[in-house]
Amino acid sequence: MKSLFRTLVCMLFLSPLMVQAQDSKNTDIQVFPGVLKTAEWANFKYMDVLNKAKTGDQLSIRTFLEFSGTVDGTEALQHATTCIELLSVVSDEVYGAIIAAMKPKLRSVLLTRLPLAQGRTKKEALQKPMQEWAPQTWKALNGERVVCNSCRQEGGLAPAKPGFGIKPGAESTAPVESDKETGKQ
Repeated sequence: MKSLFRTLVCMLFLSPLMVQAQDSKNTDIQVFPGVLKTAEWANFKYMDVLNKAKTGDQLSIRTFLEFSGTVDGTEALQHATTCIELLSVVSDEVYGAIIAAMKPKLRSVLLTRLPLAQGRTKKEALQKPMQEWAPQTWKALNGERVVCNSCRQEGGLAPAKPGFGIKPGAESTAPVESDKETGKQ
């Protein structure tokens, strides 16, 4: 009887800890040693930027995605796997708006790599078509306009006025309208 009581008491106190451990396991993002080695060589603080990006910091998310232009081969797919898992932690709306503001060449690289990375992730939910679980990101990857209302409220994206507060040579982070939306040909 005493052992049954002890077991029940232990379960009562340990079950919240077990649930919390399972929740943190769901937000774990896979990081690959080869990518870390390349990041070190490139003087890129991979884990620092990733940890900050996990909190939703828009500049860190952008910087992390831009690192896709540095890696190639196997490491490119490994980094893309980390990127796809980061997407599941941060908001689809924010992620999509950041991608929409990137240069077309980088968007093209991400469009090629992220779907391939879906086959490499161990998270089953991320292996489903991206249109289902990350529609804003999918639209942005395919060059469609994505507007992030929460980004503007947080002050993350550039103001709507073109060129306002942008350094010469820097690219705007404001979403760009496609020709379809403006009616231009």
